[in-house]
Amino acid sequence: MGMQTSSGGNLSMRLQGERFLVKPSGIALFDLQEEDLLVTDSAGGPVEGAGKPTKEVNSHLSIYLVRPDVGGIVHYHPPFATTFAVCRHEIPLKTVHAKRILGKIPVIPPHAEGSETLAASIAKAFSDKSVQAALLFDHGIIAAGPVISQAQNLAELVEESARIAYLSTLLSTVK
Repeated sequence: MGMQTSSGGNLSMRLQGERFLVKPSGIALFDLQEEDLLVTDSAGGPVEGAGKPTKEVNSHLSIYLVRPDVGGIVHYHPPFATTFAVCRHEIPLKTVHAKRILGKIPVIPPHAEGSETLAASIAKAFSDKSVQAALLFDHGIIAAGPVISQAQNLAELVEESARIAYLSTLLSTVK
């Protein structure tokens, strides 16, 4: 769907208790198989499966910590939304459904990938229960929903909104 290329991006799901299903590092989402997924504890340590959890596991866990309503998270580097992140601009929500569903997409300040400071900034943004998705400066997007399919839908809406915002600026120059 153009949301991610190569082995970048990641996803996670809340399981029973203090367990989380996460994408391992180094495997492309396109190639990801059920048996590749890892189960981690609330500190991001592997409990089941082989491999190393995504380096963004702390970012995911920080959202789960502040948002008990979140059951699934996706993180991607889609081209239009990431362009806004690289240019350090908020995505203008131009459509009725983007305004209604997304409301706002905060921009998370720049921090090193996988760092505790990035996780803390993400947790701060998502502690606002109206936040469902955020832009990560120079990085991409992260979206959270009650289930992973809803997080995916939100991420797709963020990318669609970024594409519409970009294209509408081009069209606005046409007389």
